[in-house]
Amino acid sequence: MNERELSAEPTDIQPSVFTCNSSWHAESELACGRCGAIICPGCLVHTPGGTRCKPCANLKRPPMYVLDTSHYLRAAGASLALALPLGLIGAIFLPVGGFGFFGILIGFFLGSGIGSLYARTLTWATGAKRGMPVQIAAVSGIVGMLLIRFALSSDGLALDQLRFDLLGPIVGFVAASIAWQQLR
Repeated sequence: MNERELSAEPTDIQPSVFTCNSSWHAESELACGRCGAIICPGCLVHTPGGTRCKPCANLKRPPMYVLDTSHYLRAAGASLALALPLGLIGAIFLPVGGFGFFGILIGFFLGSGIGSLYARTLTWATGAKRGMPVQIAAVSGIVGMLLIRFALSSDGLALDQLRFDLLGPIVGFVAASIAWQQLR
């Protein structure tokens, strides 16, 4: 050994900490496995090939959530096409203010069936598309169905009958919940 190596003072090893490429994020010791860019845990994306930054991860929305104008129109048309006959059938067979306590039980069964019917119909009409726009179309159709039922079954739109109607709100809530969940 030479004198230089023997007389060298021990130095502290400093960890290499860098700031993330996104200026508002914290310091990090992580680097992208592809390009080597410094990334913080908030920007980190786990991929089968290792950790990546967002540009290298090449994140794309799944195709079932990508809708174009024709999908929106088909969802709205299918929702309206269901709302009209279901509202008419509801006005004829399930008048506002009828059924009393049994309206709760009937409402749960009808709501689950109507919600599933809306979800399956919109799935068929849009080519198995999902997401918030399709969910909103389903819920809008269910609300439209309830409004049609109320308008056709009450005498002169008497709003005082609504407080006796257990069936409509229960059917609407259950149907909207089921359709929303199935179209997620």
